[in-house]
Amino acid sequence: MFIKRCNITLIFTLIITLFVSIEVYSQTTYKTETYTFSRNNQRKISEIGEQWFVNIQNIDTVFQGNDTYHSHLRNLKKQIELHDYSFIHNSDFSTGRLSVDSVEVPQEGYAFEGNIYNGSVPNDNTVAISNDGIVVAAINTNIIFYDIKTDSLLKQVSLSQFSDTLTTVSKHQYDPKAIYDFVEDRFILVYLAGSGSDPTTDIIVAFSESSDPLGNWNFYHLPGDAVNDTSWSDYPAISLNDNELIITINLLQHGGSWQTSFRQSVVWQVDKFAGYKGDSIKSKLFYDIKYKGNNIRNIHPARGGDQYYGPEVYLLSNLNFALETDTFFLMKITDKLNVPSSELKVDLMVSDIKYGMPPNAMQASTKRLATNDARVLGAFYQNGEIQFVGNSLHIVGSGTNNKYAGFYHGVIKTPSTAPNLHLQIYSDKSKPLMEYGYPNISYCGTNAKSQHSIITVNYSAKDTFPGFGAIFFERDSVYSKLKNLKSGNTDIYILWGTQRWGDYSGSQPKYDEPGKVWACGTFGKIYSGKRAYGTWITELASPVEDDPIEIIPQDFSAKAYPNPPENHQIKFEFDLPKNEIIQVEIIDISGRIVALLYDTEAKAGKNILNFSTIPLDNGLYIVRIRSGNKLLYSQKITVVQ
Repeated sequence: MFIKRCNITLIFTLIITLFVSIEVYSQTTYKTETYTFSRNNQRKISEIGEQWFVNIQNIDTVFQGNDTYHSHLRNLKKQIELHDYSFIHNSDFSTGRLSVDSVEVPQEGYAFEGNIYNGSVPNDNTVAISNDGIVVAAINTNIIFYDIKTDSLLKQVSLSQFSDTLTTVSKHQYDPKAIYDFVEDRFILVYLAGSGSDPTTDIIVAFSESSDPLGNWNFYHLPGDAVNDTSWSDYPAISLNDNELIITINLLQHGGSWQTSFRQSVVWQVDKFAGYKGDSIKSKLFYDIKYKGNNIRNIHPARGGDQYYGPEVYLLSNLNFALETDTFFLMKITDKLNVPSSELKVDLMVSDIKYGMPPNAMQASTKRLATNDARVLGAFYQNGEIQFVGNSLHIVGSGTNNKYAGFYHGVIKTPSTAPNLHLQIYSDKSKPLMEYGYPNISYCGTNAKSQHSIITVNYSAKDTFPGFGAIFFERDSVYSKLKNLKSGNTDIYILWGTQRWGDYSGSQPKYDEPGKVWACGTFGKIYSGKRAYGTWITELASPVEDDPIEIIPQDFSAKAYPNPPENHQIKFEFDLPKNEIIQVEIIDISGRIVALLYDTEAKAGKNILNFSTIPLDNGLYIVRIRSGNKLLYSQKITVVQ
């Protein structure tokens, strides 16, 4: 087996297998292999000449493996209409606390139309931006390099031209993912070459040698069939930490489709520093990852929020094809790739509400938009919590025609000790029939305790062309309404059948500007007479300033209960070391003082403050207890009437 593997992997240019191990952790089993990959070539992007941007799109094929698509995924989608979802989330019970009028929408800054449609479906949008304002954005056919400071397109190249020095890989290249290393001031691009119908399959990994993406890039290609069982690689997801690039991949049976030919999901740990230098890179592959004997599918890494975390790596998975389920998997690689004692651990989590595979979304035509499944599509770790998003079923009201495409947003607290998962299916009560697809999420807080985030998502409806929007997440199940970023001017109609829509969108914090996020997504656009895809790239900002972290005197103790209030009542119990004049204020999230509840002397010892929340609108507030300029206590409360 090992001799055969070495003979095959030498085709991929000096791949050296160092060891194989099998690990068991609780109900989790997995195997690992360690590899070294030499650099395949180097390319200076500014020297790439003019291109033809040739692409052929088969308009009959909805997905690769058309026959199995019709017999599998379409049947699953039909079951959505017939299934009894009596226990799954229904927006009637929660719209009052999901989309709140008092929560401001994200602020939009610099924005421009990105990559030009070039005949491939779907877009597969991805974006990265440097501290210097250089944007690297890609879709399934091409990459653009854009300078926002000079408002100029620096370069546009096709995926195959970008990697044309890799002469042994397939020219069928797709599924790009871009990421910016804000610590090392470098870019990384990961995409795939070859699929189920190609004789070879590879994972292309390109590292910029400097902060200038038009300079030299170091190219490597990892085997798309690393386990040597005639698999091909599909659907990468990537993240970074201080030392490593993390790549997750699905391995599919050769000749089959992504829906029916799944074999397993794998995780690569890759030495990023060697990649920047052009040296041979060490990497570690986790494969045959199983929980209770079943392969874990569609693994997604959690990126850092406003900074890297580690050395551990958090990853997420779920039951993406389930009609309804409450199951997620939290995975953790405990250490760096060169630490022999590092483990892969898996915890099964149960969410407090159910989610499910979404129906295909409606648009302003008879052709629906494909929503694929309910896999995790974006995630970050910040301040001891993980936030993540993915497609889901959304039920609106009662009856039979009440099933829509939506998305879930999850928050995992204390992931390192006792993971606790809270899940919401987003709903905007002002647009209850809006459908959503392919969300992504980035952190936008501005202090060490904030959990603010911005969710960007494609949207569509029966009377609305496909567009791109954003939502601000305050905290504790409170969201803004959808902020429209780019309206479509047409429906999407490229294929004869269901129209591709995703398969993902891009999002990244602007690391040197706390509170800002850059994102890209899809909108419907007339292009050369076709009802096709446009790409919108935009700068977003948190609509609120996080409260500065204020030091509470150690001799002051307090607690609030119940929070959220019950029966419109909340109590604050606090101890004062001495008689003191205090002020009790209610402040909304914009910083405006809504009410001064108390401004007189309180006695030393235990005090209980009780007040009604009836005068308050639904939303998030801060209750502060002060003595002059000295802060005694500050507590956020969520009002749900």
